[in-house]
Amino acid sequence: MASNTAAVLVENLSKCYRIYDHPRDRLLQGLWPGKRRFYKEFWALKPLSFRLERGQTLGVVGRNGSGKSTLLQLICGTLTQTTGRVDTQGRIGALLELGSGFNPEFTGRENIYLNAALLGLKKTETDERLDDILAFADIGSFLDQPVKTYSSGMVVRLAFSVQAHIDPDLLVVDEALAVGDELFQKKCYDHLERLKDKGCSILLVTHSCPQIIQHCDNALLLHQGVARLWGQPSKVTVVYQNLSNSSDEEWDRSLGSTSGQGVIDPAEQLDSLSAEQETESLLPASSVIYPSRGAEITSARIINNAGNVITSMAPGESFKVEFCYRADEDLDEISFGCHIARHTGNRVTGQVFTPKEHGVTRIKAGQTWTISFPFWGGLWPGVYFIGGGLWAPQTKERFIHRVTDYKAFKVVDAAGVYEVGTCNLASSQPEITGLLS
Repeated sequence: MASNTAAVLVENLSKCYRIYDHPRDRLLQGLWPGKRRFYKEFWALKPLSFRLERGQTLGVVGRNGSGKSTLLQLICGTLTQTTGRVDTQGRIGALLELGSGFNPEFTGRENIYLNAALLGLKKTETDERLDDILAFADIGSFLDQPVKTYSSGMVVRLAFSVQAHIDPDLLVVDEALAVGDELFQKKCYDHLERLKDKGCSILLVTHSCPQIIQHCDNALLLHQGVARLWGQPSKVTVVYQNLSNSSDEEWDRSLGSTSGQGVIDPAEQLDSLSAEQETESLLPASSVIYPSRGAEITSARIINNAGNVITSMAPGESFKVEFCYRADEDLDEISFGCHIARHTGNRVTGQVFTPKEHGVTRIKAGQTWTISFPFWGGLWPGVYFIGGGLWAPQTKERFIHRVTDYKAFKVVDAAGVYEVGTCNLASSQPEITGLLS
């Protein structure tokens, strides 16, 4: 069992597969065990250790083939580890593969009872939860049709609804929610928050970095079966996005070549700026400047309505984000983007500008130019980071150049300002009518 406070305790956990070049080699290995090796070793997951507390959410990120699904299957017990151990506490709900645990010949209703029984619920307990499960899944008359007739989205709806309503102590979700539509994803993530409030721990694998930032307390970055980074989601996802298209050598240069024992603490590698930090000049330590491929952003600054360069402003004050660029090659049909993110990494707003729509279709090598992105003052007090990029449809890579956390500015606290939501979209003060004086 895990400790009193840990929902999951992973110690020196790994998984190695034997790869045989020919089926007969498997037979020969069985006939002469220990005499000779007829296989190659493939380490899907190298030894790692971590601890997930009750009521916490861990997001796992990494490229395809990095070991994310292997880790979750080891935790759920559907794979047997090569080394180490996993201790879990309480009931585990898992959504590992689309429709896993469903019999395609059974109806949706029959699969609900089958799945719930496999998870340890009695029929009477499933009966008590059935209305909630059906309301959440919202698959209508298909409930009494064979699952083999369902769309992939309907399968996810039903599978998630069952797993989320068994009152799990640990819920494991492996990219399955990417299949659902946006409204259903919102519904699922809202339900995950309610489960957390009840003390449920969650392991979430997704390629959506904003979801990792918004819903997770910690994040784990895997690459080639090795745990490369553990820490705050905003820090880990910045590193992941920076290295997602990089070679293995670049990963090693950036994060070090590790054996996989334990995980790396990012505290010594990245130093993010807290929302409360008061400085005259905000210099984000988490800036990432991506390689340029024909043009680059040379500078950026924030300008107020008076034309002054600023690093802080009052709530409600309008401003412009001004980027300067230089072309190293001839560029055709370029688009430009700018975004503003909170210190948590959540992007609040942004703009896209396409010069082609204004008659500019070609930029020549050696040219320099400036683009100003205007914003009205709808930001709540706090620290914000700006980033931007430029891209062209004909380029192999999405971005010609890109920067994140490039500059920072602060919206200062003010009396009578009450933060509600992500940003302030009110156009004027509220009005009241119909009450007699």
